Amino acid sequence: MKLINKISLFFIFFIYPNILFGQDAYLGDPDPGSDAPAFNSPNRPSTYYHPNDSRNLEAAYLKKYKGIEVSQNPLNETTKKYFINIYNEELIKFKACVQKESLIEDSQINTSCEISDAIQDSAFILRDIKNIQAIDLLEKYTKFEKTRNRTPRYPKNMLEFGETGYAVIEFDITEKGKIVNEKVSEGWCGNVSSPFTEFQPCSFFNREALTALLKFKYKPSKFKNKPIYTKGVKHKFTFSLNPKLSKMKDEVDKAYDNVRNSIIDKDFDQAASTAQIYLEYDDIFYFEKARAHYFNEEYLKASESLFTFIESLDGEKYRYPEEVLLSSLIILVDSLYFAEQFEKIIDLDTNISYYIKEKPKFRRNLAMTSLYLGTSYVNTGDTRKGIYHLGIARKYAVSDEQVRYIDNVINQIANYL
Repeated sequence: MKLINKISLFFIFFIYPNILFGQDAYLGDPDPGSDAPAFNSPNRPSTYYHPNDSRNLEAAYLKKYKGIEVSQNPLNETTKKYFINIYNEELIKFKACVQKESLIEDSQINTSCEISDAIQDSAFILRDIKNIQAIDLLEKYTKFEKTRNRTPRYPKNMLEFGETGYAVIEFDITEKGKIVNEKVSEGWCGNVSSPFTEFQPCSFFNREALTALLKFKYKPSKFKNKPIYTKGVKHKFTFSLNPKLSKMKDEVDKAYDNVRNSIIDKDFDQAASTAQIYLEYDDIFYFEKARAHYFNEEYLKASESLFTFIESLDGEKYRYPEEVLLSSLIILVDSLYFAEQFEKIIDLDTNISYYIKEKPKFRRNLAMTSLYLGTSYVNTGDTRKGIYHLGIARKYAVSDEQVRYIDNVINQIANYL
């Protein structure tokens, strides 16, 4: 039997009767003073049957995990050996390229040799390094160290308009640790709290980012314990806000509560029906309609509603809290997986990987999403990307049951590595 069929059939057979396998599902608080439950991903919560059985249980589950440090499980040995081999092979290629440049030894960190995606993935999964640099790959160097930073002021006009974005500043660090030659490398506007944002170039955050950077302090890089000049260091400044879902007109707001209460009561048909009536009044009903379809195991309908909701974000990109937007991504991937729409899941890799790398607090929430992404890659023939995302899933799985299941999937494809 081909690998695609083995993995797909095993996974679907195993997961359907085991709804306790899931991820740390709750992503945000209810609005202050509200008795509504927190927005959530219904991705098979690991402590009770879906959906939530009571408001109290949901609140307790949210409180249990809120604000604690992200824990990691050790890598599966198969995954670990696989990426150690990739890392070493890519490192040999990188060093060979550096040698061809004939740079003097203490200047090799300024190489123009490319660091491959394969070594970036290996460094992240093995060592949690997000953006590996030449200095991380070469011997006899000690990397520069930041000793003081400064949070930039939020530009007043951007704050007034509720605009978010980020700026990347590139600079050099002298032998004495001084910042010189600073310049804006990137400037972007867009909703940094949404996994669906398409950022647009802008300069509105640049000045405050530059001002903040000049207050930073560094220890210089060293070669054989001697301070050296480092070129092309980069720092990303993110300017973010956390909007609350605005109150709707009374009748619509009441209908919204009715939809969510119907989901809590497991009356999914009623929830979907009510949501359908009020779609013309507010696009948030597409999100809730998708949740109702998802719980009812109507996965294609759930994904269709979510794609419509995502399209609506272009006109209201700052209206929804991050927990709604990230929940949309999680439910979408889950639904697409059970509808066997693997290519569409792979199309969302950039969205998922951004949150995995840039927002550690959500890594456990995205553990099962990473599992679905990894298995989708395997089912479409890309084993390296598949085992990478499966490894991420195992690192942040929230239960022993999840870890054992992910190990079973990894061990199935071990012969193909």
